[in-house]
Amino acid sequence: MTNEIHFIDFEPQVLEKKFWTGRVYENQNQVMVRLNEWTRKNYNNEIINIETVVVPKHPHVKNDKKQNRLNMHGGHVYMIQVLRVWYK
Repeated sequence: MTNEIHFIDFEPQVLEKKFWTGRVYENQNQVMVRLNEWTRKNYNNEIINIETVVVPKHPHVKNDKKQNRLNMHGGHVYMIQVLRVWYK
């Protein structure tokens, strides 16, 4: 029997698409609700760790709320928080 380690990412989903202001995403509480629902449905998996991963997102995708913006020498990079679940 082999023990394989897997992961699943939960990123904020698009709630609205607006022509002038871009897209509006879920907040972290809404993402946590989806993560908790997944853990309830997959209770037979052994959860090893849950972590927050900050990854770059497309620069043309805007959010109505304050952006996580990283100032680089060549411009700005917009970041998004993803919840990652490691499980067996």
